[in-house]
Amino acid sequence: MIKILNKKTISSFLSMMKGHPFITAAFICFACLPLTGEKLTPLAPLISGMILFCICSVFSIYISENTAEKSRKSMRICLIIISAVLSALFGYMLSCASSPGLVVLNAGLAFIAAAAGYFIASRKIDTQKTILLIFIAAVIFRLAYIMVISIKIKQHDVYSLKEMKGHLGYIGYLVFHNALPDIDVRTVNQFYHPPLHHIISAMWVKFQNGIGISADNLWENIQVLTMFYSCCCMIISYKIFRQLGLEGKGLVIAFAITAFCPTFIIMSGSINNDMLCLTLMLAAVLNTLYWYKSRSFGRIMCIAVSVGCAMMAKLSGWMVAPAIAAVFIYVFFKEIKSWKKYLTQFAAFITVCAPLGLWWGVRNYITHEVPITYIWELSERSGQYVGDIPVLQRLFDFNPSQFRDIGDQFTQYGGAYNEYNPLIALFKTSVFDETFTKSFYPSVAGIDNILFWSAVILGLVGFASMIYSFIRDKKLSFIHKLFIGLLYVVILASYFIFCIKFPQVCTENIRYAVPVIVVGAYFVGRLVMNMLSSSNSKTHTARLCGISVIISVTVIYCLMSLTFFDTVFITK
Repeated sequence: MIKILNKKTISSFLSMMKGHPFITAAFICFACLPLTGEKLTPLAPLISGMILFCICSVFSIYISENTAEKSRKSMRICLIIISAVLSALFGYMLSCASSPGLVVLNAGLAFIAAAAGYFIASRKIDTQKTILLIFIAAVIFRLAYIMVISIKIKQHDVYSLKEMKGHLGYIGYLVFHNALPDIDVRTVNQFYHPPLHHIISAMWVKFQNGIGISADNLWENIQVLTMFYSCCCMIISYKIFRQLGLEGKGLVIAFAITAFCPTFIIMSGSINNDMLCLTLMLAAVLNTLYWYKSRSFGRIMCIAVSVGCAMMAKLSGWMVAPAIAAVFIYVFFKEIKSWKKYLTQFAAFITVCAPLGLWWGVRNYITHEVPITYIWELSERSGQYVGDIPVLQRLFDFNPSQFRDIGDQFTQYGGAYNEYNPLIALFKTSVFDETFTKSFYPSVAGIDNILFWSAVILGLVGFASMIYSFIRDKKLSFIHKLFIGLLYVVILASYFIFCIKFPQVCTENIRYAVPVIVVGAYFVGRLVMNMLSSSNSKTHTARLCGISVIISVTVIYCLMSLTFFDTVFITK
């Protein structure tokens, strides 16, 4: 093994992983199966220890290959022995721990810290290695989260199999009946949603059953799917940032914000259809950027499948369509001489996208006259209705009293009032989702405030940077400004319209506008990159101060996100 695993083979293996990141993410998530579910399988500590040993051994061999040839063999043996001891200790702690998720998180972060320390000490740290370490840390973060958070808590509209309603009931129906619901979908909570996520989840449950996963873990392990989607979101976001010109520290900053954003952590354990829809929306954005470069038929088909499948996961996937249409129109008139080529591509796009995105709504309209755009609506007696508050007050009331408790306020959960300002709720839910209050988690006093206000600062910096870039940044092309700007406006406007049309506290949630986080992270990174590349000597000191502040706030945001989840969710 030692002879086979040399620097060359390790480099080839890492290159293969880099070349196929989605396959790599799928393999990692599948390898995590022994650790997930309600109960750890008896072999979980052994399997996990062996996996950790393999990872540590590879890293040990990489380190030894970069040392003097005389001491290389002895160092390699020493490091591998240390790896074996640490892996055995990890397996033992995992078998004894009351919270295995806490063991995985802290062991993983210790490994990341050791790797980062080595790269920094040996002066081998660069942008790619930093991105890789952030990605690994974020995957470990997500794994630890789903190990602790059950599908019975911190979910949205999931309910239970016994009730046979909500998203879990929807998946259960497909598993038990091997058919789509042949009912009026308005009569069962959440069955109106398009079924892509639920079909994939049902197939995943059956696959697990086929390979001998215990009945206790079949349904819990749906979280492995949503964790995979969350990992894909990180990869896609990175590719979007690269396509939009981010590099160096700006790329690291943007990627770190996305990787450690609490929303993506929480959604990685949420078994509803939000995470898959978001992943496909971002895939549509990325493929549009690719298509703008290549103008190829293959790429426009990728966009069509991405948008259509996003709508097949959740109807709100349509929100990326206006920005994509703007790019199509721009290119069409810019290259009007090739109008036949583009009309052919656009016709093919509609032919693929429209049936994928609309077939479910059309089916329900034909069978039971359900409106194609039907949305489940809570009554005014729900206990979280805020429609009695004037719209202008809801939009423009920023009374400081609303920040005394930075958790999203529900009177039914013991809140002081029902949260009514959509913008404030957007920031609150981006960090804590809906179910956080200080009375529930008194141990995090202080950490929660730092995390929340660092998120607010980054959000405002990202928005200000976006406005500045649209006006003054000549390096960002017009079409990219149009595309990103329209994407941002449509999603945010749809969110506010949704909050006003359906005036309930639960509608004021970041999960209805998550792509704005990726856009905001991009512009924070772009601001840092532009400030670093500026050659204006008169503003040198101010630029350095600005860069230091942004980097510091980003580091605080990421560390507080880790600390918050470590202290609250992982230890619960």
